[in-house]
Amino acid sequence: ASQIVPVILGSNELALATAARLQRACFAVRAIRPPSVPEGTSRLRLSLNARLSFEDLQRLTQALGTATSEP
Repeated sequence: ASQIVPVILGSNELALATAARLQRACFAVRAIRPPSVPEGTSRLRLSLNARLSFEDLQRLTQALGTATSEP
């Protein structure tokens, strides 16, 4: 029960590339990589709060889906 939602992507490269794509879409997202997390569990940490609108969340989920599926 936390406002922090991890999106575990695995590789450093995928986490960095996905974070960069989301940043270009105007989301403040950072990749979290070893040594902060165990090797092979690089991730994004999303911090959700009550001020986010439904539209913000929809845009985030669409951008996240697109960012993780792009080569």
